[in-house]
Amino acid sequence: MKFKKLTAAALAAAMLISVPATSHAKVWCYKPVSHGGGGGSSAAPWIIIGCAGGVVLAALAANYRDSRELTAAEAWSCGTLFLFSRPRNT
Repeated sequence: MKFKKLTAAALAAAMLISVPATSHAKVWCYKPVSHGGGGGSSAAPWIIIGCAGGVVLAALAANYRDSRELTAAEAWSCGTLFLFSRPRNT
């Protein structure tokens, strides 16, 4: 209990010390220049994160429901084949 209080006090002190009392930063307003063209697709990271999340959720569900690991096909399909699998009767 004493350790938690000391840790909380140290974190609070560190946050108070790290915040500057005054700021001398200037705000510059400017119009961004667009040179045309486009970057890459911003959907790619979300697709990758969604696939990884689907594999993890399917693995947790397979462990809970059937007490097993995912098969390779279920993992390669981002967990969607697990949705169509039937539970094992044990």
